Amino acid sequence: MEYLAVKDLKRSRDLWDKLKNQHELVVTKDGTPCALLVGITPETLEESISEIRKALFSVAVANMRKKVSSNPPDESEIQALVGKSRSQRKNK
Repeated sequence: MEYLAVKDLKRSRDLWDKLKNQHELVVTKDGTPCALLVGITPETLEESISEIRKALFSVAVANMRKKVSSNPPDESEIQALVGKSRSQRKNK
């Protein structure tokens, strides 16, 4: 996978050539990855967006599971959140 600085996005001809050849480009800002460009076609737009969203959701869930497993909430915290949620639903 090739990296591309934000400032290089202005050179559109180079960008499209690289994207056509690589299919994916990591955009960096100050050397830190900040975005991913993925080549698609009009026919695959909806499916590509759906699959990217699923993948991002899976990563978010995995990260939350890691966070919770290293610092699990105690029973009183869980009960407090459940009680708060139930009272909010009753008030609607």
